[in-house]
Amino acid sequence: MSHNTSDVLQSRLDFLGLDTEARARLADAGPIIAKHLENALVAFYDKLSTVPEAASFFSGRPQMDRAKSKQIDHWQSIISGQFDDQYHKSSAHVGLVHARIGLEPRWHIGGYGLIVETLVRGLVHDLMATALAPQKGRFGRSVPRPAEAVLADADAMASTLVAVLKAVLLDVDIGVTAYFDKLSADARAADAAAQAKIEKAVTATGAVLRRVAQGDLTQRVTEPLDPAFDQIKADTNAVAESLSTIVGQLLQTSRSLKTATSEILAGANDLADRTTRQAATIEQTTAAVEQLSSAVVDNARRAVEASGTARKLAQSANEGGAVMGEATQAMSAIEASSARISNIIGMIDDIAFQTNLLALNASVEAARAGEAGKGFAVVAVEVRRLAQSAANASAEIKQLIDESAREVRNGTGLVARAAETLQDIRTGAEESASLIDTIAQANREQSASLEEVTIAVRQMDEMTQHNAALVEETNAAIEQTEGQAGELDRIVEVFRVEEEAPRAGSSGSAPLRRPAPRVVGNTALASDWEAF
Repeated sequence: MSHNTSDVLQSRLDFLGLDTEARARLADAGPIIAKHLENALVAFYDKLSTVPEAASFFSGRPQMDRAKSKQIDHWQSIISGQFDDQYHKSSAHVGLVHARIGLEPRWHIGGYGLIVETLVRGLVHDLMATALAPQKGRFGRSVPRPAEAVLADADAMASTLVAVLKAVLLDVDIGVTAYFDKLSADARAADAAAQAKIEKAVTATGAVLRRVAQGDLTQRVTEPLDPAFDQIKADTNAVAESLSTIVGQLLQTSRSLKTATSEILAGANDLADRTTRQAATIEQTTAAVEQLSSAVVDNARRAVEASGTARKLAQSANEGGAVMGEATQAMSAIEASSARISNIIGMIDDIAFQTNLLALNASVEAARAGEAGKGFAVVAVEVRRLAQSAANASAEIKQLIDESAREVRNGTGLVARAAETLQDIRTGAEESASLIDTIAQANREQSASLEEVTIAVRQMDEMTQHNAALVEETNAAIEQTEGQAGELDRIVEVFRVEEEAPRAGSSGSAPLRRPAPRVVGNTALASDWEAF
C-alpha cells in the first residue's frame, strides 16, 4: 500500500473499530458468509432487474452475471478481513465505475442493504443453529447447552455481525467516497475547463470592450470561443457594430444638424430683421390708420354739417321759391293792372279823339256862326288843344304803360326762370343733402370699420412685437443648439469607426442639403468633423 492510501484506510479502520480481533472474527465467519453470498447476489440482481431505472444501466442478464462474478470476488476480499491496498483499490474502483456510468449512490447503498439482509439472515441462522445445537453429555447422550454457553455464543455472534456490518459500511464508505471524489474531480476539471473558457471569452470580449471604451469601434471578437459563448461573442460584436453605426449616424446627423441650425439661424436672423421692420411698418400703419380714422370722423362731422347746410339751403330755396311765386303773382297782377290801365288810356284816347272831333265840329259851327261864334270858337280851340294834349299825354302814358307791361312781362319771365332755378337749386340741395347724408353714413361706417382696423392693426402690432421677441428667443435657442452640435462633434470625435461607416454627404443615406449661409458671429461654421 502507498503511504497515503494506508494512512487513509487505517484511519477508517481505526474509526470503525475494525481491529485485528474484529478482522479475525470476520475471517472466521467467511465460510458461512460465502455460503449465503451466492443467494444474496442472486436475490439482489433479481430485484435489480425489476427496477427499470436501475436495470437501464445494464445491457442484459449476461452483463449482470459478469457483474455478479466480479462482486463475488470483491466480497471474498471483504470477508477475508484483508483490508490492504488491493482491497482499497478494488472497492474504490466500484465507486469510480458507478460515477462514470452515472449510477447514483442510493443504488449502491440499497444494493448492499439487500445483500446484507440475506447475509445477516443466513449468518444468524447458522450461528444460532450452532449455538443451540445440543452437546454430548455423559454416557453419549445429547443434552442442551448451558445458557451461559449459548449466551457467550450469542455475544460472539453479535461481535461477528458487528464486524460484518462494519466491513460492509467500510466498503460502502470507500466506494461512495470514490464516487464523490470522482464527481468532485470531474466537477473541478469541468470548472477549470469552464473557467478557462470563461476567461478566454472574458479576455476576448474584454479586449474589444476596452477598445470600445477607448473610442476604437473597429475592433471585433475574432478568435474562436466555446459554443456556449457564441451568443456573447455575437452580442459583443453586435454592440461594437451598432455603436459604430450609431456613431457614424451621429457624425452624419451632427453635420446635418450644424448645417440645418446654420440655415435656421440665418433664416431666423432674416425673420427677426423682417419682423422688426414689419413691426415698425405696422406701427406706422397704425398711426396712419388712426390719422385716417380721425380724418374720416372729421369728414363725417363735416358731412353732417354740410348736410344741415344743404337742408337749410333747400329750405331757403323753398322759401325763395315761394317768394318768387308771390312775386310772379304780383307781376301778373301788375301786368293785368297795366292792361286795364292801357284800356283806360285807350278810352281816354278815344275820349280825346272824340273831344277833338267835337272841338273841330264846334269850331266849324262857330265859324258858321260868325261873330257870335267867336267865343265858342276860342273855347273849341282850347278844348281841341286840351284834347290834343290829352291825346299826346295819353299816347305817352300808353307808351310808358306798354313799356312797363313789356318790362313786367320780362320781369315775370325772369321771375319764372328764377323760380325754376330756385326749384332746381332746391331739388339739387335736397339731393345734395341726401347724398351728404349718405356720405356721412358711409363715413360713420368707414369710421367704425377703421376703428376695427385700428384695433386689428394694434393687435397685429402686439403680435408682431411678441413674434419679434419669440424670434429673438428662437435665435438664442438655435445658437445654443448650434453650440451643442459643436459639443456633439467634439464628443463623437473620440471614436474611431470603420472606413465604410456612413459619412455626411455620401450617396445613399445622406439627405440633400442646400449650402449653409454664412452667418455673422456663428463660430460653429469654423469647426467641422474630421474624416475617420
